[in-house]
Amino acid sequence: MNAFYSELVKQPPVGIPGIPPHLNHPEQVTQFGQTVLWVGFAGMSVGVLALFATTFRAQYRYRLLHVAALLVNIFAAISYYAMASGVGKVLVHSPGHHSTVREVFYARYIDWAFTTPLLLLDLTLVAGLPAGEIAIAIIADIVMIVTGAIGALHPSLKYRWGFFTFSMLAFVYVLWSLVGSARSSAFLRHPKVGKMYNGISLALIVLWSAYPVVWVLGEGLGRVTADTEVLLYAVLDLSAKPVWGLALLLAMPDEGHVLLPEWMAAPGGALSGGGYGSVPSGNDA
Repeated sequence: MNAFYSELVKQPPVGIPGIPPHLNHPEQVTQFGQTVLWVGFAGMSVGVLALFATTFRAQYRYRLLHVAALLVNIFAAISYYAMASGVGKVLVHSPGHHSTVREVFYARYIDWAFTTPLLLLDLTLVAGLPAGEIAIAIIADIVMIVTGAIGALHPSLKYRWGFFTFSMLAFVYVLWSLVGSARSSAFLRHPKVGKMYNGISLALIVLWSAYPVVWVLGEGLGRVTADTEVLLYAVLDLSAKPVWGLALLLAMPDEGHVLLPEWMAAPGGALSGGGYGSVPSGNDA
């Protein structure tokens, strides 16, 4: 009787529930990745300071390209600060061998949605591309970024590659615009502009073409670690934003400047204090 009572009132063993299999060892950035993000923020900040200086040494009517390049680096610096401080990221399903979930930084896609259209605007304005074609190219660029972001964040691996395909189709249109009509327009403006455009556009095309490769290896297939992915994106971002932006402005021939209408600028550039390179200043305009 006592044995029956003891069995009746015996409590089951209490333990800590096991970690669900899909949350075991998520692929996340380590201290190395965090350091890379802070270096990225520092690099973008230096770019902001450099472009701020060049912008305010140019006359108002000549500042459009400068301001666009400056905004690119401001947005990128904010993005890197957010990622380095631990926000702007989420865990998503990953096909990688070492983990079934992976840390994806959606903050970088927000960054790219603002910065890549501005980079494209700089390049197409220099080329003298008609406004309608510039608008279409920028729309395609935004589609490229948004569909790439959806693909990176999508829980289904099958549909992830569908969104990646949409992104690449939009990217092909952007490339076609840059190597086709934009290049022709640049040479129509002036042979010096065309020559400068060839070099500066090729650099941007090569850099942008590397991003899908990193996406495939990281968010797509999970073949590289989160740290490696952060490092590769940081190298590309620093090259495509502060370095490329400064190279564009410093390589600009006299014939390549894009002038704002007088009604959009201060009369005579009264507040302009100097000049650099071939950008007029003072009473030279």
